[in-house]
Amino acid sequence: MSKLSLRTALFLTALPMLVAGNASFADTIKVGAVYPLTGPVAEDGAVVLKGAKLAVKLFNDAGGLNGQKVELLVEDGACIPAQSVASAEKLLSANKVVGLAGAFCSSSSGATMDVAQRYKVPMVAGISTAPNLTERNNRYFFRIQATSQMLADAFAPKMMSLAGGKKVAFLVVNDDWGRSIAQYYKTSLEHSGAETVTTQIYDVTETDLFSYITNIKRAAPDAIMMAANTQNAVTVTEQLRQMDVKSKLFGEGSFTAKSYYDAVGNKGDGIDGLMPYVPSFDNAVNKSFVEAYKAAYGELPNNNAAAGFEELTILTNAIKSAGKADPEAIRDAIANNATPGPSGEIKFNDKGQGYGFTVFLTRNENAQPVIEATAPVAKPN
Repeated sequence: MSKLSLRTALFLTALPMLVAGNASFADTIKVGAVYPLTGPVAEDGAVVLKGAKLAVKLFNDAGGLNGQKVELLVEDGACIPAQSVASAEKLLSANKVVGLAGAFCSSSSGATMDVAQRYKVPMVAGISTAPNLTERNNRYFFRIQATSQMLADAFAPKMMSLAGGKKVAFLVVNDDWGRSIAQYYKTSLEHSGAETVTTQIYDVTETDLFSYITNIKRAAPDAIMMAANTQNAVTVTEQLRQMDVKSKLFGEGSFTAKSYYDAVGNKGDGIDGLMPYVPSFDNAVNKSFVEAYKAAYGELPNNNAAAGFEELTILTNAIKSAGKADPEAIRDAIANNATPGPSGEIKFNDKGQGYGFTVFLTRNENAQPVIEATAPVAKPN
C-alpha cells in the first residue's frame, strides 16, 4: 500500500471517531414548550407558538450560543392539567430540555410548574395570571404576565369612571384564571366604590350562555367584567349583542385577538380590554418585534403572540448569559437579569413575578385595540 493510500485509510478509519467526538458542537440546545394546540383555546395556543418560534429564529439567526442553535420542542397540553403534566414530563425526562415555557391556562401552569421544580429546570409562563402561582415558593417558576390582581389594582379607578355607575357583574370562565378574576377584580373595584350585583361562571365548553346573560341583565349592572379566551370571547360577544345588553363591557383574555376580530367584526367595538400588550405601543423593541412578526406571518401580533415571544426571548437570552446549556445556570440568569420586551423591560422579584413593563387598558374601535390608559407594573412585595 502506498503512503498516500495508507494515510487515506487511516483518515477514513479515524473519521467516525472525530465526528463522534465533536457531536456535542453540532447538537442543538433543546428548549421545551407546553401549549394548548387542541381544545377550546387551541387558536390562542397556536398564536403563542408563532411568537415563540420567532424568538428562537431570531436567536439562532444571530449566532445562537457560540454557533450552537436552540431547538424548540413543543407538546400539546390542551389546557388540561393532567395532559400538560404528561407533556412536561416527556420534554424533561425524554427530551432533556434545559428550559420550559407554558402552559397557557393558569390551572395547567400550576400543575406543570411542579414538574419543572422536580427536575430543577426553569419554567417561564407568559399567559397565566392567577396570582397564587407565584406564591408557591417555586424558585424555578417565572411569570412575565401581570396578575389579574395587578391589572385590577392598576385600572379599577379608571374602570369605575368609564362604567358611569357603581353596579358591576362578572361573567367568567370556570377555571383558575376566571375565578381569580371574579375574586380580585371584585375586591379592587369595590375598593373604588363598586357594588357587585351578580357573578356568573360558565364552563369553557359551553356554547349557550343565554341563561347566564339573562341573570346578568336582570341585575341591571352598569358594567360587566368578563374573562374569555378566543372561542368563548366570540360566543360571549355574539350573545351579549343578541340580548342587547347595554352595560359597559370590560374583559381579560382574547378580546383584542385577530381571530376574535375576524369572527365578530365590529360587534366587539366598545369593549375595553385589560391587556399586557398592544402592537401600537411606542417602544423600540416592540417596533422591531412587530416588523419581524409581520414579515414572518403577514399579520400584526396580539398579546398571545407577544407572550410566546417573550417566553422564549427570556429563555434564549438566559442561555446566552449563562454561556452554557445548564438548567441551574439558566435559572440564575433569568432571576438576575432584565430582558427588554415589547411592553418594556422585564425583571423578576424573589417569587418569580415579573415587573417593570407596561400594561394597558384598551378600547376596541373598528376591530382594533386603541390604548385608553397605561400603567407601569411596579415591583410587587
